[in-house]
Amino acid sequence: MDKSGNGFKGEGENASLLIARAECPAMLVHVNGAVIQSNEQAQPLARAMDDRDPDLRGLIFSAAANGAPATGRVILGEPEAQHLVYEIQVMPYESSHLLITAREVTFENNLTRALLKSRDLYKDLMHCSADFGWETDAEGAFSYVSPTGALGFAAKDMNGRRAENLFQLSPEDARIVFSTRLPQRMTKVRACDHQGHPVLLSVSCVPVTDPEGAWCGARGVARDITRENEREIAQKLDQARQSLLARIVLDIRMEADPAEIVASAAEAAAQALRSHHGWALRHEATDDTNPMIHHSPLDQGGDLVDMALSALDQTLRNGGEDGSQDGIEDARVELGHGDIPCLIAFAGPAQGISATIVFTRDASAEPWRAHEVELVHGICGHLAIALKQAAMVHKLRILSRVDDLTGLLNRRALFEEMSARLGHQKRSRREGCFLFIDLDHFKQVNDRLGHAAGDAVLRKLGSLLRNKSRVGDLEGRIGGDEFGLWLQDTDLSGAEIKAQNLLELVPLLRETAGDMNSPLSMSIGIARSRPDHPDSPEHLADRADHALYAAKQQGRAAIVVAPDDGENNVVAPDEVASPQKEGAA
Repeated sequence: MDKSGNGFKGEGENASLLIARAECPAMLVHVNGAVIQSNEQAQPLARAMDDRDPDLRGLIFSAAANGAPATGRVILGEPEAQHLVYEIQVMPYESSHLLITAREVTFENNLTRALLKSRDLYKDLMHCSADFGWETDAEGAFSYVSPTGALGFAAKDMNGRRAENLFQLSPEDARIVFSTRLPQRMTKVRACDHQGHPVLLSVSCVPVTDPEGAWCGARGVARDITRENEREIAQKLDQARQSLLARIVLDIRMEADPAEIVASAAEAAAQALRSHHGWALRHEATDDTNPMIHHSPLDQGGDLVDMALSALDQTLRNGGEDGSQDGIEDARVELGHGDIPCLIAFAGPAQGISATIVFTRDASAEPWRAHEVELVHGICGHLAIALKQAAMVHKLRILSRVDDLTGLLNRRALFEEMSARLGHQKRSRREGCFLFIDLDHFKQVNDRLGHAAGDAVLRKLGSLLRNKSRVGDLEGRIGGDEFGLWLQDTDLSGAEIKAQNLLELVPLLRETAGDMNSPLSMSIGIARSRPDHPDSPEHLADRADHALYAAKQQGRAAIVVAPDDGENNVVAPDEVASPQKEGAA
């Protein structure tokens, strides 16, 4: 930049050459502060002169007034992070001009300021990032330890002692860290504190060399991360437990049969626990059945199955204080004792279902841990819920298929079961028969004796049908006072005998109603199903219903056989068995 308009000539040409060749900031100024000429590096200083920077102008006026060079330091710019620092030398040049040269020392200035703060900075860093700082010699002995000491040891007691012995380190860990030849960053080392308790250290360190470059020790910082590591492990274990529990819950919720639910839970948990298992499940007794016992296959280990059965029996017998099951928790886990150390899980009772699972492994090599007990307890809680839901579903399924009053199959369930029986008939090539049963004069029982008497009659007939039928037969209430009876593997002659036997039970129904002189009786229509002529339950019932109608038309208390398909559908009088006219209206 050339501002020769101020009348600067002569020697100024030498100044211009000097400024152009200068490798540092350089400029020529008038004593009044006007910049005559400057090089590129001096542009920040030239702008500062134009802005009348007081420090820079002060140096100029000092040199002009004294007629002697002036030196000083000038800081330009704000904020501090963006400032420039110059060391300035101002020399008088001719009568009214000054030659200014400068050196930028911003980096050196910042470094000096940082070094001035380094002691405080070191202390702060030590406090934030490490429990203690240290330095060791070539023998691995501490030559310096920060004043607070480490792991319960006082600093004065640590100096001169080998880290390997003091912290009970393995030789390998001592070599890698406290006698390191290579920089290490946050290396984890297992050590012991002053009481011998295990701790985990995170150590960052570098090797130390003498002036000749020979290795002579190490220095670094260390932090006790034992609690942090324990929290991290606990968090990971909890996440793994929750993940495993979610998978097991999904598996057992996919099952509907209680035995399959327990088996699925036992197998999944045993894999996670690396153990063997055995399980037992018990359905409580009902009015007319004994308790049902299920257990895992014996190839799982007969001893474990026996232990599961024994634990289940013991739990149920001890129940509450009064011997009932009301005091039993839904889910419980305990450690078993005896010849085979084991983990015993109990779930239930849930809607009359209880279960136990026994897990065993070599506890001397791998003892049971708290998080594993928690896992099994969580499984038991969900197992109890799953068993309860399965029992409720089973109960609802039964209720949806059973007539509330008589306990027999309802119409839908009866026809569903008959459909399966008709499929069996095709394979067995044997006949079957369907009896459509209707109570005669039943309305009079309700009107004269009351609906309670009518309900008692229906229940009695349901009980008679159930108790006097064979295994494989099906009994159902079709609706109102109408009943259905499927006779498995029975020809027409056998069906007629069965119908005749049912008519002979009418006095028991009158006795139940409370009036032996009641006109109550029974009419029955029979339809035969032949294996060479496939039939549906609905069509079979429809044919039997037509035969029943014919029995009603001929005076009630009668048995009528429906013609087979393809024959005359009009029931002839000679097709009707001898009516039981006793009490007929």
